[in-house]
Amino acid sequence: MNRGFTLIELLVSIAIFVFMTLLVVVKYGSFNQSTLLTDTAYDIALSLRTAQTYGLSVKNINASFNVPYGISFNTSATGNGCATPTSATALVLYADTSEGSAATTDVYDCADTPVNSYLITRGATIGGLCVGDGSSCTYSGLSQLDVTFTRPYPEAVICANGSSASCPYTYAAITLLGSDGSTRTITVRGNGQVSVEQ
Repeated sequence: MNRGFTLIELLVSIAIFVFMTLLVVVKYGSFNQSTLLTDTAYDIALSLRTAQTYGLSVKNINASFNVPYGISFNTSATGNGCATPTSATALVLYADTSEGSAATTDVYDCADTPVNSYLITRGATIGGLCVGDGSSCTYSGLSQLDVTFTRPYPEAVICANGSSASCPYTYAAITLLGSDGSTRTITVRGNGQVSVEQ
C-alpha cells in the first residue's frame, strides 16, 4: 500500500492554504485601517482635552492669563488661508487673542495666536461637521467648527461656520473618514464632555 499524497491532494491542500492566506491578508488591511482611524479619533479627542486644560488653567499667552483656548476644525481641502491653516487634514489649537480677554470671538481667525497645529495622517480626513442642541445634530454640512474653553468654566463653547453669532450650541460631532470609507465620530457636549463613537 502506498502512503503519501497524490498530486490532486497536494494541489487541493495548496489551494486551501493560498485561499486562507489571501483571506487573512485582505481582512488584516481593513482591520489595520479601522485601528488607525480609531487611534486618530482618540488623538483628536485628546487635542480637545488639551484645549480644555489650557482654558481652565492659568496659562500665560501674550501677557494675558484669561484667554480662551480652542480647537478649530475645517472641512475644506485647501484650508482657511491663515498662516497656520485649518483644513480637512489639519487642526489648530489656538488662543483666542484676536479680541482680547474682555470680548472674545470664540472662533479661530487669522489674528488669533496658534499654540499647536495637528496634522491628521494615516489616510483620514474630516468628513463632516455638525452641531445641535440637546444630544443630536440639527445642522450638518458645516465648513468650520470651533470649540473653545474659557477659564474658569469647563463647559465648551461650540460655534459653527466661523461665526460667533452662531454660538453656543450644546452638541457637536466631528466625523472622521478613513481611506476605506469607514468612519469614527468625536462628540463634544456643552458640558465639556468629549467622547469617541464607533
